[in-house]
Order: sequence, then structure tokens, then C-alpha cells
Amino acid sequence: MKKFLSLILCLTVVFAFTACGGGGDSASGDAADFVATACIASEPETIDPGLISSVDGSTYVNHMFENLMKYVPTDEKADESGNVMMTKVDLGQAESYEVSDDGLVYTFKIRSDAKWSDGEPVKAQDWVYSWQRLVNPATASDYGYFLDGVVVNAAEIQAGEKDPSELGIKAVDDSTLEITLCQDTPYFPEMCAFASLMPLREDVVEGNDDWTTPEKMVCNGPYKLSEWTHDSVIKMVPNDQYYDAANLGPSEIDWYLSADETAILSAYQSGEWAFVESFPTDMISSLQESGDCFIDPYVGTYFLYLNCDQIKDWRVRAAMVLSVDRDNIVDNVAQGGQTPATGFVASGILDSTGADFAFGSSDLGAMYAWLAEAYPDADLTTYDGKCELAKKLYQEAVDEGAWDPNTTVVYNFNTDDAHKAIAEACGQDWSNVLGLNITLENQEWNTYTNGLGEHKFGVARLGWIADYNDPITYLELMVTGNSYNYGLYSDPDFDEAIKTAKATPAGPDRDKALYKAEEELFSEGGFPVLPVYYYTNMYCNKTMKNIGYTPMGYYFFQYAQPAA
Repeated sequence: MKKFLSLILCLTVVFAFTACGGGGDSASGDAADFVATACIASEPETIDPGLISSVDGSTYVNHMFENLMKYVPTDEKADESGNVMMTKVDLGQAESYEVSDDGLVYTFKIRSDAKWSDGEPVKAQDWVYSWQRLVNPATASDYGYFLDGVVVNAAEIQAGEKDPSELGIKAVDDSTLEITLCQDTPYFPEMCAFASLMPLREDVVEGNDDWTTPEKMVCNGPYKLSEWTHDSVIKMVPNDQYYDAANLGPSEIDWYLSADETAILSAYQSGEWAFVESFPTDMISSLQESGDCFIDPYVGTYFLYLNCDQIKDWRVRAAMVLSVDRDNIVDNVAQGGQTPATGFVASGILDSTGADFAFGSSDLGAMYAWLAEAYPDADLTTYDGKCELAKKLYQEAVDEGAWDPNTTVVYNFNTDDAHKAIAEACGQDWSNVLGLNITLENQEWNTYTNGLGEHKFGVARLGWIADYNDPITYLELMVTGNSYNYGLYSDPDFDEAIKTAKATPAGPDRDKALYKAEEELFSEGGFPVLPVYYYTNMYCNKTMKNIGYTPMGYYFFQYAQPAA
């Protein structure tokens, strides 16, 4: 999932409640009387579950819709504050499910009390419609690929070879949903909590381009849309048809649409907002010292696309990967406890043995494994050694006429002080080490994302937060033709490795295929991405408790309460 979140962009979550001296008039301490006020990003591209592609969009959807499975809070504290609790995937709109002996057929039973916000019952057909709509090429969803190699015929439908009606999902009756998989997929129940796979009512969505407006949206989750003032605020109120409505926390959630970190911090410090997740990096240390700022684990990678159509020679791309000083960026620029990246797959993603995939390929990491074999005399354990190899590769490309050293590479990023600082640090490294000419261009979010899809950049930043705990959630992004392959990378060997991994049951053979695929990504002809660091999630909060959290990047506020 893009963290522009990119979703991806720094995710900002801010909460204030009237019961805690926030932006409302009530002085009551009852949880039912507080208004939660949040700012997680600027204006979203969409809140249509089938079209969302960012963490902020998914966060809104997670509060208005509920899938077969959902994230539920546990007793495990996410950090030392004690106010944020880890979640786990458990039953949601499904009251139960069964799996065939071969692991290929999942049969879900829908709750008898599952209802839409207009009082209509939620039916198995609502998932059939939603999933068929997602994989239909005509929908042009960024997540159209999501079920490829997982649900029967999804890949063929995406390729235009089969009709969406042939997807391996069917409503046996109103309360029974049957899904047939291509192979045993241990993480499939986790996928069934994902925002893009939420159920949708065909009679509400089909032919209604404005169905996501407050007047027309019909939801099945804990909250429903009450107001959307574009570029200003999205408001939600409890869905009285939700089966657990009596236990919900906030009487209203107001999501303010902004990306101004300074203004957000000011609102927190004034007491107007009680929970913030985005603030200037130069304030992190003092906020930690004052007991306001806490850090949660986050399964995500901050990386740069290197456009293979504009930076055609792999040696130039490899030189750019090698010459970025990640330790400097983590320690002196980002300053949020991040870890320098050694590969594309984020730390926290596990292989079948339970080992962290990011550190299981080699001691150096996937980003350097092939280079270490191809250039055994290079010292890839130090930044100086990496820079020496970077200079060598870059000069080879120049000497052979494969790269014009007078070329100016355009580095695009969405408007944000943190992204600007990282861009400046990378640009300085490339200039100092390689003599590369870099122009930095910041763009507003919608302009930026359009440019990504049109491949109008030399370098472009993104953050990817895991959609589920499996390396495929990262690696398949680089498959030829994937909607997120913005850098236009194409390698038949890599594509084949991913295809093999998707067709292989969980175990050593699949792990081997996945490790091979990531190393292929950083070998001759590759280096389409430049991983910078593995994310952490920072926030400030003193006045709210019972916030749910998953390291996949979502905070959940439906059961939040004022802290004592």
C-alpha cells in the first residue's frame, strides 16, 4: 500500500476530543461524548474501496467498511505509552470459515446480523460483485493485480483472457461465500481484511459515479460518512446498523485534510488536536524528551524509483543505489529510529521459517548480494567502499557511451518537508560521488501521482507499506506491467521467479524462489528501485487510549476512549 501516504508522504493521524479539552464543547468524560479529530493526509484521490491505493484512503475505508476478516485489538501494547494496542486479524463480517483439506477452498459464513447502513442485509454476493469489479481491467484499479496467482482465474481476467464472472468466488447462498485459490496460501485470511476487498452493493455502486458522497454512500462498517467538504474535512458518525454499535467510542470522527506539519504540531501543542502522527523532524528529539512522542513498529520501505526508460544503463542506477549515505539520512535527516534499508522487502516480513526476510538473503542484504559476487574486490561493508564501486560502474557507463554525464536527472517528490530533506541529501550524495546533475521538483499530491502513472520522472519517491505479511506484497510490484511498476522495469527472469513463487506452497522452495527474485532485482540489468530505509511510525498523544494499531500502518479509532 502506497504511503503517501504512499500510500507514502508522511502519514499523519491527529485526534482531539471534546471530553479532553479538545475542539468541542462537551466537558463530559464519557467516551460517547468525544469527537475524534484526525489529519492523516491532504485530499484523498478516492474513498472507493476498489480504487484506493494509499494508506490514508484505506484508513477511511477501514472505518466505514468491514471485510470478512478485520483487525481487532489485543492486550499487547504497541509501545511504552500504553495507549496504543496491537491488533490481530480475526473474524469480521464472517462468523466462521472452513478450509478444505488441500487448502484450496475457503467457505465463509456471513454473520446473520451483518447489515448495511441503510438496514439491508449484507450478502455473500456483495463480495462476489466487489472482487469481480476489482479484477476487471475496465475498472483500472491500481490493486487489480492483488488476487493474481491467489484466486483462480484472477490473473487471466486481468490479462483480458477470461471474463470477470469466471473469478474463483461464488455465493452459494445469501450467507455462504466460497472462494477457490490457485494454491494453498497461508496468508489468505489476512488478505480478507484488506481494504480493497471490502464488500460493495452493486445496486449502490454500479453506474453511480458519485456513490461515495455522503448522500449516497452505503457502508457496512462501524462508521458512516456524514460530510465531505473537499480539501477541508471528512466527517464520520457511528453506523447504528453495525452489529457492535453499542460499544463504539467516538461520537464523531473528523478527518481534516492537510499536509502542513508545522500547523499540525501547533494544533497538538495548543490542545486543539490530541493525537498527531506528523510533525517537523527537528522537533522529534524534544517531543520524545517531553514524553509526547512515541514510536511504533512499521512494516514499510521508503524507496526511490529509478526510471529505467530515462536512466537506461543499469550501472548508472546501481551507482546511484550505492552512493546514497543511508546512515546519514536515518541519523541526521529522518531522525525517527528508522533502519537503513538493505533490500526492497521491508524488515518485519517473514519467510516460512519465521526469519526476517530483509536479513535472510545474505549478511549484506539483497541489495548488495549480487554485487558482492560480481565484484569480489569491492568493500561493500562500508560507505566509502560502496562509493568506490559506484564511481567505477558510473565511469564504465560513461566511457562506453551508455550515459551522457551532462544529463540532468529530475527527482520528483510530493510536497512535504521530510521528503524534500531526503531528496536534498540524495542529490548531494550523487553530486559529490558521481558528479550527477540533479534537479529537485516538488509537486502537490494529485499532480505527483498522475506523473508517477505517466512515468514523467527520472527519480521519484514512494513508500510501500505491506498489505499482508509475505514478501510477494513487495516483489510483485516490479513484475512487468504491474500498475505500481512506475519505473518501467522489465526482466523475464524476475517475472518467472515471481510466477514460480506464487505457484509454490509455503516452505523452503518458495523461500528460495523469493530470495532469488529479490537478488535478481539488484543484479545486472536491474536496480530499478533505491531502498532508503525501513519505516517506523511516530506519533504524539497523551489524552487518548484504546487506539488499535497494526504494523501494516493503520491506526483504528472506533473503540478509542479518553485517557484517564
